[in-house]
Amino acid sequence: MKDVFRRKTKLAVAVLGVVVAATAIVAVVTTFSAATEGLYEESNRFGANIIVRPKIESIPLVDGYSSMGSLYAGENYIEESEISRIYTIMDSTSLSVVAPRLYGIAEIGDASVVVMGVDPEQERSLKSWWNIQGHWLSTEDAGQTEVLVGSDIGGPLGLEEGSMITLSKGNITMDVRVAGVIESTGSNEDSYVILPLASSQYLLSREGKVSSLEVRALCNACPVEDMSTQIEGVLPGMEARAMSQIVQNEMAMIDHSRSSAMAVSIITLLVSTLTVGSTMLASVNEKLKEIGIMRAIGASDIQVVSMLFLEGAIIGVVGGSIGFLIGTLASFVAAPILVGVTPDPMWNILLPVVAICTLTGMVASLVPAKKALGIDPAEVLRSV
Repeated sequence: MKDVFRRKTKLAVAVLGVVVAATAIVAVVTTFSAATEGLYEESNRFGANIIVRPKIESIPLVDGYSSMGSLYAGENYIEESEISRIYTIMDSTSLSVVAPRLYGIAEIGDASVVVMGVDPEQERSLKSWWNIQGHWLSTEDAGQTEVLVGSDIGGPLGLEEGSMITLSKGNITMDVRVAGVIESTGSNEDSYVILPLASSQYLLSREGKVSSLEVRALCNACPVEDMSTQIEGVLPGMEARAMSQIVQNEMAMIDHSRSSAMAVSIITLLVSTLTVGSTMLASVNEKLKEIGIMRAIGASDIQVVSMLFLEGAIIGVVGGSIGFLIGTLASFVAAPILVGVTPDPMWNILLPVVAICTLTGMVASLVPAKKALGIDPAEVLRSV
């Protein structure tokens, strides 16, 4: 042990090689783990990952050799009473949000608008990223229905929180109060009037019916494709489509970048192994007489090898621990620049990293150990 710390310069060089490798590994793992989590959180902000709609069949209309378009057949609505079946699927524990929607056309004055009925609480979970000038809509409040309006409607009509508008459909009219105006989202909702599901069913004369369900899985890596199949199994005549392709494409890019960076880290680890090995080999060459004398006075091969392995292990533990701290700090700098997220320290990889570096130090000791075991005590004693 004393000999290890007596050769401070060589020890520092060997430890530095391990530090560089450990730093690279920790920085890569921490940065790209944060990128993965950030991607899933970002995808969750933007709504559902499974859309459930009535299955529609297209029947081509042909007159002789001329096509006359298509005829679409099938139910256009989902019975609200059937929605609870979705919670009987095998992966039901992964269901976070099941948001029913009912679409239709109504009038505000002489203009037609799209109305969308929603469950306020479920929809709020899906659309937490919406910016609303006003407040989120509630259910019935003392007989007065509240609505949200998109920016394409609220702007031209000068609507704001508390404004009153009249929605009509056929013989049904409904006076509603604007709870808020949704700031532009760049999607269809900009031109929607959004109201509670029960109110939309009454306005559109579609009591007990919904147009679609938007489902969000609870976890990051839920099998949404399998869940889609399960939903179709419990809701016959429905089509459940997974909306995870964009996330999967981005994940593929992250995985590719992580693999490339990890390959560089592994190469760095191999270089550090050579650095530690060459440093220890030089140390053995300097201690030929000492090792020869040790063997001459009765030191066994196991004791000589254990001494070198201990030296390699100490270098690995010290280098791995320092590398973990530096790698964590480096990820705090690199991650916001490279992937736009700020990572948390990954204390769970501290022991594995130190263990890998310790093993690296011990592997690097193999060649020096073999050199030490080849020393002939008799020749050493004759040269003394």
